[in-house]
Amino acid sequence: MKRPLAPALLLALTFSLLADHAAAQPANLGKVVFPNSGAEAAQAPFLRGLLLLHSFEYDDAREAFGEARTVDPDFAMAAWGEALTHTHPLWGQQDLEAGRAALAGLGADAAARLAKAPTEREKAYLHAIEALYGAGEREARADAYAAAMERLVAAYPDDLEARSFYALALLGTSWGERDVPTYMRAAAVAEEVFDANPQHPGAAHYLIHSYDDPIHAPEL
Repeated sequence: MKRPLAPALLLALTFSLLADHAAAQPANLGKVVFPNSGAEAAQAPFLRGLLLLHSFEYDDAREAFGEARTVDPDFAMAAWGEALTHTHPLWGQQDLEAGRAALAGLGADAAARLAKAPTEREKAYLHAIEALYGAGEREARADAYAAAMERLVAAYPDDLEARSFYALALLGTSWGERDVPTYMRAAAVAEEVFDANPQHPGAAHYLIHSYDDPIHAPEL
């Protein structure tokens, strides 16, 4: 396991998490970088949706991604983001049909959707979410999604969003049940993101949840 978190880091995480939930104050949502091929006019709502998604503000995130898709109907990453709002990993919840419907709005099948992603990186994100909402039992789909996100991180090691969503995907493999070794793997990934970008709302959020048990909480 990585080094224990210092009290100063806990304080920073706490204030960051509080800011994450201040949806009425977009300036306080944090900071993320996500290069993509969407239209310029769709970037602001897309990034707002991404920040809200990391804060588990799923309804508001869905609205923001929908706004981005209204501006650019073929915006693959906006469809990806909207679909992700229908899975709540830490709560063990997923609306499978709604997630599939969000993807169907981009294209009738996986091949058609991939054709809307101009870059290999964006295709990798779509491959991952196709696993999350594909065939099979939800546990198998969650494992396949986490494995796909792990491959995405390996292919694009500088992509902090890939690392963030990989950490969350790991947390989601237990579907609301706390598996300590898996949570510590997620914490190690989230710490890397936090070290690189202390303003990243997902890093703060996922670290707090990863360490939220009687054994590890004192390390915060």
